[in-house]
Amino acid sequence: MPQDKSLLMVTASGRDRPGITAAFSRIMLEHGVEVLDVEQASLADLLGLYFLLDLGPAGARQDSFIKDLLYQASRLDLRLDFKLCTPGQCHPPHHGQLWVLTFFGGTRALAQLSEILGQELVNIERISSRRQGGQTALELVLNVAAAPSPGQLKKRLMQASREWGIDLALQNHAAFRKNKRLVFFDMDSTLVDMEIIDEMAKRAGVGREVARITEKAMRGDFDFEQSLIQRVALLKGLKLTELADIRDHLPLSPGVAELTAALKRLGLKLGVVTGGFDFFADHLKQRLNLDFAFANRLEIKDGALTGRVLGQVIDAVGKAQIVNQTACEQGILLDQVVVVGDGANDALMLGQAGLGIAYNAKRALDQVANVALGREGLARLFHLLGLADEEAPEAPACGQG
Repeated sequence: MPQDKSLLMVTASGRDRPGITAAFSRIMLEHGVEVLDVEQASLADLLGLYFLLDLGPAGARQDSFIKDLLYQASRLDLRLDFKLCTPGQCHPPHHGQLWVLTFFGGTRALAQLSEILGQELVNIERISSRRQGGQTALELVLNVAAAPSPGQLKKRLMQASREWGIDLALQNHAAFRKNKRLVFFDMDSTLVDMEIIDEMAKRAGVGREVARITEKAMRGDFDFEQSLIQRVALLKGLKLTELADIRDHLPLSPGVAELTAALKRLGLKLGVVTGGFDFFADHLKQRLNLDFAFANRLEIKDGALTGRVLGQVIDAVGKAQIVNQTACEQGILLDQVVVVGDGANDALMLGQAGLGIAYNAKRALDQVANVALGREGLARLFHLLGLADEEAPEAPACGQG
């Protein structure tokens, strides 16, 4: 933008009423003034209205223009503040450097998180509240242009979420505004409030041995495929009747049934992708009306487990590939994909999704997730999906996104 142009920052405040923006816009049109940026906020019946205006070369017509603005503000009983500047002194925000921070926790959380933002030189451009389903969230639009390290900022916010028990999401503004269309859930300790293989092991009398291997695998200390093969081998002989009893009494995580039903009504595609077993994943697909279920296959002969897994094991890489391929086949951008998981085996698929949600998760996910939710937090997913934002989806070519 040429430096001989004059810019004018105008802030109007006072009692809100219909027609204010229209009145000011007419004056701008009459004087040939261009709007570079505009923002309006209303709280109760109070208004805050901001314009950044291009007055043209050398600020031609600025005196008569400002005079007309002041006259209109007086008629509307508004206070008007002005600041003249050049493009080098004030300019529209760099939208490519905007993030959106959404969190729950009220004043204490706002104080704690805003202190981190200040220390990281992040400017809060807008704060608003959202209330849905009895839940209230604060939504902050952040300009991270001056932040020394956006990666460090994210790390500190995720650590704060864990230490202070704050459910939060940090998203790129562009990705935040894209309607989410596909949601994949992990199964164990995510869709269901248990580790199914541990219950199977308990009934097979090998609970301690299997639990020890499971814990190492979830922390990322053990190769998942080998750990799964070892654990399933220990389950040899477990009766199909025992599996059916576990399946019929699976405890869903808090809010899962309501969440999946609501997302389906809104038209989203839903799936489960798990390193667990098809016997349970297929049941959850039917129970929750999911569109997809991907899981490892147990070999069953003569009404009992043989101790073998059929086909290729779905590990962390397999989960990520399934999410990517399903999105591609559905014509959905990865920015429009949500993945919810809790363990190291979910890291790759969370990292590639537009919204990667660490649900009651291990520390291994802090580096890749951009959302942290506690055990009771799945209902808060509505606030994080940007479902109120209407944008026409853009379908990628297969293999892209």
